Amino acid sequence: MKLWRILISLELCLGLLAAVCVVMSAGSFSLSGEYAAAINGMPLFEWLRVTPTVISWWLWVILVLLAMLAGNTVLCASETLRLRWGKSGLVPLIAPQLMHAGFLLIVLAHLMSALGSSLHSVQVMEMNVAALPDGSKFGVASISVKTTPQGMPIGFSSELVVNLDKPSERVTISPNHPWFTNGFGVYIKQAEAFPFKRALLEIHREPGAAMALAGSVIFIMGNVLLVFFRSKRPEDEVY
Repeated sequence: MKLWRILISLELCLGLLAAVCVVMSAGSFSLSGEYAAAINGMPLFEWLRVTPTVISWWLWVILVLLAMLAGNTVLCASETLRLRWGKSGLVPLIAPQLMHAGFLLIVLAHLMSALGSSLHSVQVMEMNVAALPDGSKFGVASISVKTTPQGMPIGFSSELVVNLDKPSERVTISPNHPWFTNGFGVYIKQAEAFPFKRALLEIHREPGAAMALAGSVIFIMGNVLLVFFRSKRPEDEVY
């Protein structure tokens, strides 16, 4: 059936990917002002809900294209399994499906984060107590700022008391070393030593982060297996 061949075709996949790139480029270059500033500070679907369609149209188009791409992936995987089940070895059968599964997990992970992510900023000083969005509290034991002899900041960190009932339980966070707890990540974004020590903390929640990591690992495994098999059997068609 001609329609079925189109739906499972690699050409459709590549066409959809190209369309995503074109629409994303057009939309991102046209986005400006307060809506551009707000898009990184709230979940994607919340931003879409409060943003006029004349501004957010490109993201709605991308969502439709990604849904079509996911459908193409599922159909392609099912057709590959149907045609090759029992007719080829395990590696040529599994490798493309690992790539398909990894891609779908990554898409699902971003959907989860688009629905349930959060970002909160809080300014703290030494000996302050701050709270996570779930109500649990932590303390700010110290804030350290390293400067050059000329007074230019070159690094900063903060020591946090993660259990107020046990003040000895502490972690040190720095720009590349956040603290993760209960699904939240606590990042130090800025710190100042004068006129008094203070720091800007950002508290992130990304519910799809673990799934995105798992999807990436599975996708890479599929690619490695596919390359390995093709290097051993270059005459076989494995996609």
